[in-house]
Amino acid sequence: MQRSPWQVGIISLGTLLEWAEYTFYGYMALTLSTLFFPSSDPKLALIKTFGIFSAGYIMRPLGAIIFGAVGDNLGRKPALMSSLLLMGFATFTIGCLPTYATIGIKAPLLLLLMRLLQGLAISGEYNGAGIFLVEKSSSNPCLAGSWVSASAAAGMVVGGVAALLVNHPLAPSWAWRVPFLLGGLSCFLGLVCRNRLSESPHFSPNNPITKQHLWPMLMQYKHSFVFAGAIAAFTGVFVYICNIYIVVFLKKVVHLPMNDATMFAIFGEIIVAIMIPIMAYVADKTHPYRQYQMGLCLVALFCPIIFALCYSAHYGLILLAMVLYGVLNGVVCGPMVKILCDQFPARIRYTGVSFAWSFAAAIFSGTAPLVAEILTTRFDWALGPSIYVSVIALFTYGMSKLLYRFSMPETAVVQLKHS
Repeated sequence: MQRSPWQVGIISLGTLLEWAEYTFYGYMALTLSTLFFPSSDPKLALIKTFGIFSAGYIMRPLGAIIFGAVGDNLGRKPALMSSLLLMGFATFTIGCLPTYATIGIKAPLLLLLMRLLQGLAISGEYNGAGIFLVEKSSSNPCLAGSWVSASAAAGMVVGGVAALLVNHPLAPSWAWRVPFLLGGLSCFLGLVCRNRLSESPHFSPNNPITKQHLWPMLMQYKHSFVFAGAIAAFTGVFVYICNIYIVVFLKKVVHLPMNDATMFAIFGEIIVAIMIPIMAYVADKTHPYRQYQMGLCLVALFCPIIFALCYSAHYGLILLAMVLYGVLNGVVCGPMVKILCDQFPARIRYTGVSFAWSFAAAIFSGTAPLVAEILTTRFDWALGPSIYVSVIALFTYGMSKLLYRFSMPETAVVQLKHS
């Protein structure tokens, strides 16, 4: 069955909104730290704000089990609808929260609770949407799955533009609430649209996966779990440091105006949104696994160069850095969703991909901005975040060389031998 543009748009909307909210939170970390924590120690307040960002990822493995069971037992569509509903509720509530000046320590605790609910919901959103699109595609599966990644990049652009508007000198003090409120309401709109979608043709309710079967499934597909987890770890660290944290880096370390720093990050994500489907199409016509491994090596080589160009404080060089980031992101993320779907058979695919991704994200992705902030602030190491990205890229490359022959489907192994 061939997906339609309407289906791509409806499924991708949830991913766009998810990443718009996450990006807005990251870009607004400096502002949120003053709203939800005491002002006596601004550096500590910023670290705590990134800590709350990281805490949402703790819930992702649990969410992957819950929504994975729904997706594999009841269908992809119910899982995608329920995850979007929970995401909308948590996002809208953040926009309504009182600040530290109003209720004291209860403010960051409530923010933490909503971020935990978001982490639970997102476990079933991004991967589920990618699986749905790949399974609906009869040709060019890399391109089909790439629309979710491109939508995530578009969402980061939306989140960046929202941060720009909120940080405008003429914006009222309560303007930070508006993107959260609109994001929550948009999730409910997306829920109505998703209700009109048909189920994936690959879904079969005849082989239910229960929690008692999870551990045997982990053991049976252990190579697939490790490989998919390595992909998730790299993607989270790469994107969150080179796009979300880069705003803080340009502001605090390079001393650029906040709006300029945000504009550079937005420009980088525009390049990403353009390059992902292009490189996905290239992967469909060549070989996705070869392209992905080449991309990992290029990221390991060029990420320190990207940060060095940013550290120069020269606007032209920073633009070049963002172009490099966008192209490299397209190379690795173009075939990524298809590669993840390859790791598991259809009957356990939702659970397998979501759990592997969420478990790795809980350890690496959510902590990436926090690690980057510690490296630059506590250790005064400007290139530290980029070295961290390079190390994770090389680790993922090593895992792909070691494990992917064991985890790839037989058809892909045959294709590799003849490529």
